[in-house]
Parts: sequence; structure tokens; C-alpha cells
Amino acid sequence: MLRKVLTLQHSTYTFITQALGVVEEDGLKERGGRCERIDLNDLGDNVWLKQFRYGGICIPTPTLSSVSNRFTRSEVHRLVVVLDLPERIKCPISRISEDRVTALCMLLRRLAHPSRLIDIEMQFGWERTRFSRITNITATALWQRWKHLLRFDPNRLTREKLAEFARVNRDFGCPLDLVVGFIDGTLQEVARPVANQRLIYNGWKRMHCLKYHAVVTPDGIIIHLYGPVEGRRHDQTVFKESGLQDILKKYFWCPDGETKLYLYGDSGYTLGDHILCPHKGPTLSQQEKAWNYKMSRAREAVEWIFKEVTTHFQSLNFADNQKVLLTPCGLHYLVAALLCNAHTILHQPQIPQYFQCNPPTLSEYFNGEPGNEELGG
Repeated sequence: MLRKVLTLQHSTYTFITQALGVVEEDGLKERGGRCERIDLNDLGDNVWLKQFRYGGICIPTPTLSSVSNRFTRSEVHRLVVVLDLPERIKCPISRISEDRVTALCMLLRRLAHPSRLIDIEMQFGWERTRFSRITNITATALWQRWKHLLRFDPNRLTREKLAEFARVNRDFGCPLDLVVGFIDGTLQEVARPVANQRLIYNGWKRMHCLKYHAVVTPDGIIIHLYGPVEGRRHDQTVFKESGLQDILKKYFWCPDGETKLYLYGDSGYTLGDHILCPHKGPTLSQQEKAWNYKMSRAREAVEWIFKEVTTHFQSLNFADNQKVLLTPCGLHYLVAALLCNAHTILHQPQIPQYFQCNPPTLSEYFNGEPGNEELGG
């Protein structure tokens, strides 16, 4: 191999590129033309937690730093149980299969950082076609099993629980004791499609993107997520399309059944039966300004939840890989939100600490069955 490298006579850039190619080629030959697959059980807990990065690029070492995405080994084993994954994840169009722990690790690795499939194969020994199919099947299985949790879960979110969230917000400093949570929309940039580009082009942000809107409660849990829709849609339009208004009319009431509960949104939303928004206008009184300020301090939590999703699953922020005609980028974002809720339950990050409101346990959150036509998404 050294003789091959020394015989390369080109520019510095070409020399380095070809030298790395020689090293990679000889490494593959030594292992029979395919990367050796690592055994996840051989890796310690500290390897599952650490993030090996330099300048924003993952160092290609055989670790599970970005596989576990800061889930410990024991937490991953707990997750596969509460997520109700089958013992084997099988591909229906081929005979490949993986155990559920490895399948979940593959999905977490794909969402954690933007990487080429060949790089993941070099790092972990997961053959690229196998890796792609297993991750897509696992993501689909998770969404089909738990999508009702991102629509609305009336079994957990009872009137008493919603009223408790309203009291937490009141104790935090909100002027009202009737605000349950906060609503907002977010834009996720995607690659420019080869056809129908204007459908997902947002002229305000000047980018091609998909839009989602979410509702977050003071325990840091996303209790409603709708999308993806075209990035050019307005927040109020997405709210009307989502059907959230019907859910609010049915479930957002105090235990007495007579007093309404509300969501609070920014100025992009219109005042409604169960929706509050800031005071608007060129001239506001001091009381109105003070009311807007107190509510905005609490409403910023919904901005943080979007940050949590894209921070833990950074592949969602790499627009060149988000190809709406080739990859299930919408599915990946929805599943990432589910996993972000699990991460919030296990680690209680910024939002629960900010409001001093504990999230539910894994068994309390991942509960119930999909299939309710009224609440299904």
C-alpha cells in the first residue's frame, strides 16, 4: 500500500484524495471487500453517550456516539419495550431482518447526523441497502403504532390534567390560569425539487421547505403535531387544515365542563374560541404591553421544542439530504418528534425545568392504541 501511495504524482489535492482512496481500498481488501460489522454489545455505556465531532463533522470512528443520540444502553433497551417494537424487524420485499435493538440504533444513527450511507457502512459495518431499508421500516412501524400520540391523547390528557397544566402556567407568571399550552409553526428547509418547486417555496424565508405546527405543554411534551404541508402556507391556514379546532372544542374544558381552556399562539394566529394571541395594534396601553410580555416569556417554550428536535436529530437540518421526492423526510420529522418526547421524559431538559413541571413516565406516555378515526392522523 505504501508503494502505491508514493508512486502517486499529481497535485497536492489529488495526491491526498487518491492516497485516501488507496488506504480505503486496501482496508476493504483486507476485510474481504466489506467492512467488518461491529457488535453493539461490545461497546460501553460511555461510548453510547459521547459525541465525537470536529468542526461539526462526525469523526468516522467505530463508536455509537451518534447511534444512541445520548440514549444510554439501558435506555435504548427500555425504549424498544415501551415502543412495542417486534422482536425482529423484517423487510417485506427481501429476506433481511434485524433485532429490534439494532434496528432502533440504526434509525437513531440515521436521524442523529447527516452522513452518506457508505460512511455509515465504513463506520459500523451496516451494509447500505440493508441499513436504508431497516431504518425506513422501523420509522414506519413507530409512526403507525404511536401516531395517535401526536394527534391528541384524551386518555392521558384528561380535563384534570389540562387544568393542572393551566395552573402550572399561572404559577410561572401567565396572567391567566386557563392557558394549557402553546402553539406555533416551524419551517424545515428541504432540497429544491426538480418539479413543482413553487408548491413548497416560502417567499418570506426565501427557501424551499415543509411546514409543521405543534402544541407543547409545560412538561415539555408535544401533545399535537400536524404536517408536513407546503412551506408557503400561513400558520392560520395550517391550523384550520389540521382539525385542531375540533379537538379543542371537545376536550379543552375545565373539570366543571363550563369554563374554557386555551392555547396561546403568536400574532400569526387569530383570536378564537380556544385560541389566545397577543394584543395587536400600533398603540398599546401599558397593561396590554405587560400582558404580552408575560405571555411571551411562557410562549417561547414552543420555540425551544423545535430546537430540541433538530438539535437531537441534526440530519433534519441538512437540507441537501431532505429530498421530498426521494426520501421520507416528513416521516423522519414526525418520528423524531416522538423520540424527542421520549428523550424529554428520560432526561427532563430545558422546558420541564423552566416551568418546574415533571413529564409523564414512559409507560404513561406510550399508551393506548391507534385507530380512532376522529383522532387518527
